[in-house]
Amino acid sequence: MPSNVVPPRYSDAESDHPAVDRWCSTVRTGAAARLLLLGPSWSGKSHTAYAAIRRLVNAGYGAERIAVTNAFEVARAYDVPFRADVVMVDDVTISVDLRREAKGPRPLDPAEAQAALALQTAGLNEAVTQLVRRPNQSWILIGSTEERLVETLGKETTAEILAVADVADLPARPKPSWG
Repeated sequence: MPSNVVPPRYSDAESDHPAVDRWCSTVRTGAAARLLLLGPSWSGKSHTAYAAIRRLVNAGYGAERIAVTNAFEVARAYDVPFRADVVMVDDVTISVDLRREAKGPRPLDPAEAQAALALQTAGLNEAVTQLVRRPNQSWILIGSTEERLVETLGKETTAEILAVADVADLPARPKPSWG
């Protein structure tokens, strides 16, 4: 399996989630499928998404037809790789998640940093909006909650996502102990 599609840490990813089954089956027929994976940190959202991508590739779906990216890359480039038939965007709500899950107050960023963050947010919103509006595009978006999607992308884009996507809410899992 090409390393540019599924990173080594997800090389054995599996999922029996019904939404993944439906998404993979639909993509393999040639129809557009949209999947929104939601859940708290460490709920297995990325694992589940890579399990879906692995399943496609293992079924003979060409890895060159799949693009995997994350919110930071999309925001920086103001672009989603539309040349791919299937696009996965991980961590769509990461900027909001980091702010909301911070353990204490953060000092105010300098004006230049605030401006850069605003541009990145606009870039992410624009790229995801374009992705969602493409009529024959299959995708997987990964975020934490609908509320944080609204905070990240706005009400209109979130409503568009929810109108076309199969939504899978993944439950919290125990966090791994690293030592």
